[in-house]
Amino acid sequence: MESNDKLEQLLRQMYAKEALHEEDIDTKDIVDEEWAKFEAEHFSENEKIKKLKDLSFPNSFKKIAASFIGVLMLSGIAYAAIHVISNHAGGDLKSPTQEGQISYSSQQQSDKLPADSTLMQPKVYEDVELVTILDDIATFYQCELVYKTEANKHIRLYFTWDKKATIDDLIDTFNKFERIHITRDNKKLIVE
Repeated sequence: MESNDKLEQLLRQMYAKEALHEEDIDTKDIVDEEWAKFEAEHFSENEKIKKLKDLSFPNSFKKIAASFIGVLMLSGIAYAAIHVISNHAGGDLKSPTQEGQISYSSQQQSDKLPADSTLMQPKVYEDVELVTILDDIATFYQCELVYKTEANKHIRLYFTWDKKATIDDLIDTFNKFERIHITRDNKKLIVE
């Protein structure tokens, strides 16, 4: 008997769900009608507001404002670029003195190193000619290279250049090799 009661209860629930579904169909029509009314009232007002906005601020003013903003942005970018370049140089740029001459601090300037961490990474040379290594170093420290013999240019080395080292430290390191002797005369590196 108990199973018949359960079956009867399941059938009642099924009929109740079907009745609710039929009521949903009727309410769906009502909702659709109300939505159509709402759409007619509100969306036509939005179109009017949009037309008023277009009339109140003509496109020519929009173009002028956009041009002005563009000029301001470019000016800011140019100012930032100049500021970054002048800071990157670290104030080592040539600057006129009171007498109108240009002052240099040759010894200090060649010993100073750029502060950028990516530039300061050690560079490894594997079986590279001396001329290639010294060209990079001379460019980095802003020195001139003078070779006494052509053969010195073609000496091949395995070398790791620590860019944090001073130019004098590097000269000492190179002079430890048998066939290389480098001297420094102010901004000149002389390879003998």
